[in-house]
Amino acid sequence: MAVEAQVTVHVSLDSTEIFIGQQAHVLLKVTADSKSNIVFPVYPSKLLVKGVEILNEEVVATEQLNNQQQHSVTKCYTITSFDSAFYYLPPMKVKVGNKEYESKSLALKVMTLDVDTLHLDKFFGPKGIAQVPYSWQDWKAIFWMSILLIFMLLFVAYIALQLHNNRPILKLLRLKAVLPPHLWAMKKIEKLKSDEIKKEDAKEYYSELTDVLRNYIQRRYGFNALEMTSNEIVERLMSATDNTSIEELKELFVTADLAKFAKLQTLLSENDENLLRAMNFINATKLEEKDTPAEKPKIVPKEVKRSNRERLILKFSVAIVLILCIGLLFEICRSIYSILY
Repeated sequence: MAVEAQVTVHVSLDSTEIFIGQQAHVLLKVTADSKSNIVFPVYPSKLLVKGVEILNEEVVATEQLNNQQQHSVTKCYTITSFDSAFYYLPPMKVKVGNKEYESKSLALKVMTLDVDTLHLDKFFGPKGIAQVPYSWQDWKAIFWMSILLIFMLLFVAYIALQLHNNRPILKLLRLKAVLPPHLWAMKKIEKLKSDEIKKEDAKEYYSELTDVLRNYIQRRYGFNALEMTSNEIVERLMSATDNTSIEELKELFVTADLAKFAKLQTLLSENDENLLRAMNFINATKLEEKDTPAEKPKIVPKEVKRSNRERLILKFSVAIVLILCIGLLFEICRSIYSILY
């Protein structure tokens, strides 16, 4: 043990005698001021001395002492030897701050096994390399990765087939038939007509009624009625339909604007009258099937008609899954090669 300026270096050997190939542990413990930096000896050649090899070195313990004014660090050097001899282990040098300290020296005796040279028939030559039997643990990961790969490939094949045939991916995703503008609007108005609570609130009642009309006009005539004022809508419709239905719609919009922005309180009879005006306007401007020009028959997909965006998303998803399949296949091949070779 060496002590200087509150620095203590202690070294010990857990076994002073070992047989060839056995291991021993050198424990080097350094105690110093808590602010001091401790640098343990390093052996790049992995030789403590000639004939004694260092297999591993690691810090195994740290401790705070004297109300954290000091600290101790213990490092373990695992050593072995394959030559029988009596080895002198020189002091180990530790650097604390700017000073160097030495431990005491140690001795290690490496012993050999007694060999019976009179009965040589007891000795056998080297055996060949034995094949280690495979276990489930070796192949478990490969098995589950293969199952996952099969499911991913089936998923890709299914999506590609459904996409090619314009069929739905899942029945839950089947697109609903879109109602014509006039049928959609009349359905909304019938629902509003039966709602007695909304009729008592003029502002809410006319807000919903005009929203239905604006949506109908936008889908029926193709211009953005949702972003236009009532006067702009009326002016735009003047050139598209007869003046009678436009005048009724104009009166409805005037009442609606007063109810929404001027807090006009309307009578229930007036609300019913404006609801009837809305229905008359829709019936007067709706497009019946007989009014649409005849078109040549088209080949319509059997199940669904997807937009370009939907098709692009599906194709992108298939591409991503295919890339994952390739990566998974590479990992499976790599794992098999590592087991077999």
